[in-house]
Amino acid sequence: MRNKKKRQLSFTTYEASTKIKKDDPLNIIFESIDWSFIFPLVKNKYKTDKELIYNPAALFKAQLLIWLGEVKSNRSLAESLRFNTRYCVLCGFDNFLKTPAHSTFSYFRKRIGKDIYYKILHRLIAQIVAAAEINHINISSNIVHIVIYSSTGKKKSCNCSGSRCKYNQKKKKSQEETTIKVITKNFVALGYKIRMIINTSTQLPLEVNLIPKSVSTPSSTAA
Repeated sequence: MRNKKKRQLSFTTYEASTKIKKDDPLNIIFESIDWSFIFPLVKNKYKTDKELIYNPAALFKAQLLIWLGEVKSNRSLAESLRFNTRYCVLCGFDNFLKTPAHSTFSYFRKRIGKDIYYKILHRLIAQIVAAAEINHINISSNIVHIVIYSSTGKKKSCNCSGSRCKYNQKKKKSQEETTIKVITKNFVALGYKIRMIINTSTQLPLEVNLIPKSVSTPSSTAA
């Protein structure tokens, strides 16, 4: 099975691709990410070329639209890919009439397994957060709390709205109401050491810390 196939865009999809602006935030983020690691992790889940109906990277791009708050569910995602030319093109689907159904995403996740799915998703999110910071693209604190450290290793800023960080207050209240179990994962990408605190129940990050690679942090290693 081969990972790369020459894309043959439908006329409508090609026309839509020419309208994507270079400063489109989603386009900037997606072009900043290394997607090449995905295929080696999932290739043994497919037996032949014929089984690879959709590029795994394209399916993950689409799934990231949910995490980024662009769409709310797999059902709305499937509908958006068919009727929203921007989403269809940026995710890498070649024809509006052949975009994935909502059940395709559930099947894909089941096929590759929960562990691999989240292993890939977490690594992609780490890259997204770093790319967004580098390109001054805002990611809402309602999605994830992002803390940026300076070259001296001190906390510089976060993505909370306003001058006062509200995340710790929310975190304290949440911990009082229920016990949240978390794990920490560490990555290196785009000039940053990235420490991610993940809710073990949802498997989604609660907080992401961006630390310049020049800062000495023995506990942060690439995952």
